Amino acid sequence: MKLKQLETFVVVAEELHFGRAARRLNRTQPPISRQIHQLETSLGVELFTRSTQHVALTAAGRVFLKEIRPALAGIQQASQAALRAARGHIGSITIGVTPSLMFGSLPQLFSAFKTQYPDITLHLHLASKADQLKDLKENKLHIAFVRSLSHEHELIHETLLEEALVVAMARSNPLTARAQIQLADLQNENFILYRGQAKTSVADQIIAACHQTGFSPRIIQETDDMQSAAALAALNTGITLIASSLQKIGLADLVCKPVLMDTSPLTIPLYMVYPRYNNEQELTLFLELARQNYQTS
Repeated sequence: MKLKQLETFVVVAEELHFGRAARRLNRTQPPISRQIHQLETSLGVELFTRSTQHVALTAAGRVFLKEIRPALAGIQQASQAALRAARGHIGSITIGVTPSLMFGSLPQLFSAFKTQYPDITLHLHLASKADQLKDLKENKLHIAFVRSLSHEHELIHETLLEEALVVAMARSNPLTARAQIQLADLQNENFILYRGQAKTSVADQIIAACHQTGFSPRIIQETDDMQSAAALAALNTGITLIASSLQKIGLADLVCKPVLMDTSPLTIPLYMVYPRYNNEQELTLFLELARQNYQTS
């Protein structure tokens, strides 16, 4: 039995007319009759009764049609799956993110990717930046998203966006009365910063911005992550600078205000980082969609 014989049989069985079946298959009638004959010979049964004016399925033909339809559908699905796999449309991607990034636009990117490539599974791995970079180099992650860079020769980074920082503070802080705050106005405030375990961090960027403005921040406490710093600020422990998307954290006594350096908003970048020599199709598709969504290159 050949696949083309089986497909021809189904069409003839549906049309019960060799001429109509030939037109539907865009072929001439003799090859179709020949394929049906070859199939019947292979099976050792007659599938059709034929006369000059009538074609009908035999009992064997009716049973064979019932059984072969799902089998052909399965073959077609398997063929399509193989094609999708060859194009990288089936598989999985393991993605590293810090917890605070899940308050931003990344969930929308992940959702868009799942809609476009439903057969590629996304595995999210919540970890610190240091652990993400370590896992990337050990091939435990395909890609990571971080807010600060540690330059590694074997890793490539791309800037996705620049996100505005906001001053996060307790509701009782007098600065909450302002619509926006100059970074220089924070020189007498107690700072809560977050470094984690990485060599460079957002804290380093904030300290550098303060130095550029003309003061050294008075750091009274450090945490491992941005959301912990925000929680401490809500308790009036001090002030902190967090990504504007983290305002969704929803702490009752936390107030956030835009922060400026002169006339420009103070921002931090968001990077995607991935191995230099990873050419897996799934990762290529993900990178392409991320670039489209964030209009980066």
